[in-house]
Amino acid sequence: MTDVDLIFSQNELATGISARSIEDIISLAERLDFLDIQLLRKFYMTGKEHPFDCQPHCFPILYKEMKTSHKLKIGMEALRKRLNNLVVLGLLEKITHSNPTNYGPMRDKVPFVKGIISKFFVINGLIKFL
Repeated sequence: MTDVDLIFSQNELATGISARSIEDIISLAERLDFLDIQLLRKFYMTGKEHPFDCQPHCFPILYKEMKTSHKLKIGMEALRKRLNNLVVLGLLEKITHSNPTNYGPMRDKVPFVKGIISKFFVINGLIKFL
């Protein structure tokens, strides 16, 4: 175990994430790709202090932001499918009975998802971009 992994494990255990959850975090961080992580960052890491650190998004506005600000070359349906996959994994919630479709962070999984995002950057050697 590297020093970064040890620090990560100690910090996550201190915030109340169990050892089993850490295994789940590592597994998901290895399976998700960069675009999925960027989407999760839009919802869970806004750069603000708690409790304002999470942000729901309206789909058309999120799509426009991802195209212009992040310069991602992705179609509207591809983005919708990725968001729905994150909903199926339980990392995002789809707000029902909303038009246009809205997605939001799962408030009870904030430390878990932030752990996935952090671990993804550690695994791929991108920690300086976090």
